[in-house]
Amino acid sequence: MKHPKPRHNVSEKVKPTEEKYNPEKNPPRFSFRYVIEQAPFDYDSLEKEDKVHLVDRLYKLSQLTWAEIRLSSRHKLGCEKIEEGLKSKISNCAPADANILAFRFSGMAAMLGYRSAFGTFYIIAFDTKFKAYDHG
Repeated sequence: MKHPKPRHNVSEKVKPTEEKYNPEKNPPRFSFRYVIEQAPFDYDSLEKEDKVHLVDRLYKLSQLTWAEIRLSSRHKLGCEKIEEGLKSKISNCAPADANILAFRFSGMAAMLGYRSAFGTFYIIAFDTKFKAYDHG
């Protein structure tokens, strides 16, 4: 006689503790909490089409782990570290020791932010006019 599989309630599942959580093996989480509120870098300055492309990019990135993102091209689904030349009004939105990363969306427009130790990407600015940092 076959025994039925026990039904598990979602609340019964063991959730990983923050000490054991490895963000490299998990997809990023995105937060708009610290987005600058100054044009042209704020969310409201984005064109409607840019907002659609932004959501599309966030969806695609959420299907990858941080490790997979690191292996992707910086102009595709990967990101690049902004070493210098970031406008001070934007850099003030991030902790002083944070590495500022840029993800591309809507062509070559950049979504700037920083990653927390637990894998949350805090978006701080959108650069559709290429004015947020020195592009070389």
